[in-house]
Amino acid sequence: MNIRKATVSDAPALAALNHSVQNMHADAFPEKFRRDTPDESVARVFSTAIQSPSNYWLVWVEEQPIAFICAEFREHDENWCVVAHRSCYLSGIVVAPQFRRKGIARALLEELKREAAARRVTSIELDVWAFNEQAKRTFATLGFRGMREKMTLVMEKPNQAPEPTAPSGRGSA
Repeated sequence: MNIRKATVSDAPALAALNHSVQNMHADAFPEKFRRDTPDESVARVFSTAIQSPSNYWLVWVEEQPIAFICAEFREHDENWCVVAHRSCYLSGIVVAPQFRRKGIARALLEELKREAAARRVTSIELDVWAFNEQAKRTFATLGFRGMREKMTLVMEKPNQAPEPTAPSGRGSA
């Protein structure tokens, strides 16, 4: 198996791998996602995340990294509506396009599941963008199921928004 924990020295290669996913998001939501971030900036962010004690990054390496998974282990205190629990938030999984559909994502996830079990995690959670039907199907085949949906009301662009008006009705002075 070619899976190992990511190191800071992997950050530039992981930033380059991230291009295809970043561009897919920028195609779907150009008002939200950049496609011009310099690789060095992404590599710095990835490097910092790899060093964070709560983060867990794995890479699949052939001669160089061809896939990665990044996750964060979280502790949740009991409060008025939830019981105390540990979770793992899967923030990203990227496989180079030419290596997809070869079981690499599944293998990375299995390794993450082993680590999560060792940390006594009760769930692995993730978000999937509504446009990404392929990811939804893939995660469903890997055992994930829907639990909640996040919805967005897109407001007018700030530079095109009309001037605010005074509230109408009672109580105006």
